[in-house]
Amino acid sequence: MFKNQMVVALRHLRRKKLSTFINVFGLSLGLACCVLMVAFAKHEWAVDEFHKNKKNLFRIVTQRFLPNGEMEKYTSTNAMFFIQYVETLKDELPGVVHASAFLRNENVIIARGDQTFQQTVGLVSNDFLSMFTFPLLAGNPTTALAQPAGVVISETVAHKFFDPTNDYGSLLGQSLKMKKRDFVVRGVMVDVPNTSSLQFDVLISTEDSRGFRRALNYNRVMAPVYVQSSERHATRLVEDLNRWDGKEKVRNIMAPKLSADAFQLTLQPLADVYGNTDIPNIYELQSDLAIVYMLWGFAGLVLIIACINFTTLSVAESSERAIEVGLRKVYGANREQIVRQFWGESLVLSFFGFLLGVVLAELFLPVFNGFIQRDLTLSYDDGFSLLLLFATTGLLAGSYPALVLSRVQPVATLKKELRIGGHNRLTRLLVVVQSVASITLLICVGIMVLQQTYMYERDLGYARQRIAVIPVDIPFRGNVEEYKLRKSQIIKRYKQAILKDPHIAGVALTDQPFFSFSHVLNAYPLPDGSKISLPIIGVDVAYLPTLNIPLLAGRNFSEAHPTDKKQAVVINETLAKQLHLKDPVGEILPKFKLWEMKDPVIIGVVRDFHFESLHKKIKPMVLQTYRFDNGPFLLIRMHSGNLSKTITMLKETWQVVAPNIPIEVSLLDEKRKRAYLDAVYWYRVLIYSAILTLIISLLGLFGLASLAVVQRTKEIGVRKVLGASERYLVWLLSKDFAKLLLIANAIAWPAAYWIMDEWLTATFAYHMDLGIGVFVLVGALTYSIAQLTILGHILKVIRQNPVQALRYE
Repeated sequence: MFKNQMVVALRHLRRKKLSTFINVFGLSLGLACCVLMVAFAKHEWAVDEFHKNKKNLFRIVTQRFLPNGEMEKYTSTNAMFFIQYVETLKDELPGVVHASAFLRNENVIIARGDQTFQQTVGLVSNDFLSMFTFPLLAGNPTTALAQPAGVVISETVAHKFFDPTNDYGSLLGQSLKMKKRDFVVRGVMVDVPNTSSLQFDVLISTEDSRGFRRALNYNRVMAPVYVQSSERHATRLVEDLNRWDGKEKVRNIMAPKLSADAFQLTLQPLADVYGNTDIPNIYELQSDLAIVYMLWGFAGLVLIIACINFTTLSVAESSERAIEVGLRKVYGANREQIVRQFWGESLVLSFFGFLLGVVLAELFLPVFNGFIQRDLTLSYDDGFSLLLLFATTGLLAGSYPALVLSRVQPVATLKKELRIGGHNRLTRLLVVVQSVASITLLICVGIMVLQQTYMYERDLGYARQRIAVIPVDIPFRGNVEEYKLRKSQIIKRYKQAILKDPHIAGVALTDQPFFSFSHVLNAYPLPDGSKISLPIIGVDVAYLPTLNIPLLAGRNFSEAHPTDKKQAVVINETLAKQLHLKDPVGEILPKFKLWEMKDPVIIGVVRDFHFESLHKKIKPMVLQTYRFDNGPFLLIRMHSGNLSKTITMLKETWQVVAPNIPIEVSLLDEKRKRAYLDAVYWYRVLIYSAILTLIISLLGLFGLASLAVVQRTKEIGVRKVLGASERYLVWLLSKDFAKLLLIANAIAWPAAYWIMDEWLTATFAYHMDLGIGVFVLVGALTYSIAQLTILGHILKVIRQNPVQALRYE
């Protein structure tokens, strides 16, 4: 019986080539999306799950509170801690079993003889390998990093420099050169899995980090710091941290203006580091679970639309299949056998769709990895999940013909009195549902793309193009005064050297990189009694002209006014409005205190400019020159021309002025784009999801139109004989689909408007206006494509000889 049903199913699918192709191809696209999304979700949920001590591993995070009790939004600085306190934590807190910092340097050149490779180096404490599960193939994890100039290399690095075969122990004691220093291999570890939030190729101790680590926060080295708690102290470790004497030392450095209660230490579970985007990760991409679920939703949507295609075509073929069912019942078939027959056909279709879907998933995987910035691989070891996906799709797709057509009465079908689907109401409903989903998704994606363009093209209030950013990273030697003098001299010589080049338009110094405030005066009082957080940017006299930031009133800082150093500030127009000063220039900035600067005079007001991304409103801010005229960031505006040559000149000049001190040159505009990079990747995924849903919907529409035209072949012949024109017949056959598309647009437009209005309002402080243009464009585009999709088949039928049409059936 089963063999007979399979043979009949294959014969039917072979006879209905068009509907078979549409169903198989549509299902394969939906299943390919699902396979990719399953792989993506499994990767996201598996990050850091392999560590044996994961339940007791935490990252130290600082919290700052406003006077009203609200917690300040986390920045990347909150996830950093001073590494000099790592050993102190272990010694003074009984609940801390192990502690380790983690710094990372990318593209470090490692050499052995004539061989050189660039690798990612992790700088960690000696406890690192005892805390985290990175198994060693050779070496002792408790002592590998405790020995001077010791290095632990990954299996891949070992094969690059050596030929260990399976004897990794023979590599211990071998030498590698980094940063002009010799390191001894003390351990070989298994390659770090891509499901680790900490990625590295080589490990060295922070004690051996000369030449690696970058001085942050005024030369006090900060990095993510992890602790492993004991089982019995895990619940009260946060309390112990905030009672710890060292907390006050940390507060005095990081936030001296905050009270002890307004500065707290907390612990973030390791499992939360990757998935909690509220606390920015320092080195790695993070996963937004909302996006994971959204992509799951889109994959499910594509699959559901493919199943709707199957059902739609089944309904359209219902008259023919109903006669088949009637005949089967006349010859003794019961309903159970017919249900098995139809579900067998759908499972065969689903199986072919599944095979093609797996092939498509493998083909799409590299592109998908590029979009989501991951390194996923497809694993087929979980056969049950794949079997469940295949079976569910087949049963879902074949539900209508199996459960509805199997119930028809033989007499009604043989007399052709049967009407299935309520005069095509079900078919129309399914077409509308498909079209609504596709149109809504396309409108949403279109608005996202326009918002992205808006972010790139919006006037930010400063010259962002052709601005090079150079972090001034001069190693600390001697006492503080000697360091400041040496740094000042190097920067002065460098400025003088590059300003001689005709391609350089200006050079400025600041203490703040764009998109991140590191110095904020909390609880600054306003005249109305409210208090705000007031960001402070340290600049030199060239800052405003270099960035082309216009003054609305007053003047810029000037070396001709020595008192500007300690007695003058420039404010932005947002702060001027909040101070309710009619003419701020010449007024005192009340209750402002920063080091020795107290109640300075406002000498100028600048136009508001976007220091952060467009997700955030422009904050009231203060510009001042005290203590910050030597960096640590150089901003260099270049004239139009060959930027790569100019950047090369900047690097070469630095090597002349400060040899053996590394330099990094980046473009401010590129840095701004990177601030939106994560969103760009997801927008690309959404664009392709929208295209897939549109393709599958059009396939279904094409198949449905083909069946509708075939069913009306005789009618077409009669109308042509009676003198109907081709234009009239095209209108007659396409008007029903046009009505359905108009209904779909009428439903999709309000839905898309509401979704996008909520998204723009919740995500961006500054966003595009939701005009009608996108809606009209998408509506016209989908309508035109749909009509063109069915027009070719309609023209083919109506141009046939009427005699052939009248002989039809």
